[in-house]
Amino acid sequence: MASLYAKKVNGGTYYYLREMARVDGKPKRVSERYLGTAEEIASAMTAREGATLPQRSRHLAFGDVASVWRVLDRLDVAGIVDAVVGARRADAAASTGTYLALAALNRVVAPCSKAAFADWWATTAADRFTRVPAAALDHRRFWDATRNVPLAALTEIERRITVRMIEEFEPGRVGPRAGHD
Repeated sequence: MASLYAKKVNGGTYYYLREMARVDGKPKRVSERYLGTAEEIASAMTAREGATLPQRSRHLAFGDVASVWRVLDRLDVAGIVDAVVGARRADAAASTGTYLALAALNRVVAPCSKAAFADWWATTAADRFTRVPAAALDHRRFWDATRNVPLAALTEIERRITVRMIEEFEPGRVGPRAGHD
């Protein structure tokens, strides 16, 4: 439950929004956000001069990218590719499997060239849940990753991903599996 909390510091009163929840049966603070002084809060609420309104905002794609990444992660596509082709190079920012999973993500959501990938990536919130920094997304890294997959390995990768899909999604089954979304 969220509540307003006042703290006195050096004679001044500062307000925080606190959220409490029961953890292991006991009340515990789970988040606290600084709101400011009473004057700052009033100013923000009335949007008067000096209000703390954002100067700009940025809208990032999230839902489609997160959904596709969730499926790729659930199928362990990156892990399967890495298990077949071996460990990543020491100078690589991400594994071969991660690069191929990112390429698949892009092909599902908003297909573009590898040269345009980093620009597309910047329009999404994917770096927040994939933990792949934009600096790792130079188109040459994708080419290095695809060159790291021998043609003979593709059949084994395909076989393992297919087996994983059958295990995970049980084709032919009606209704959700227990414990899965």
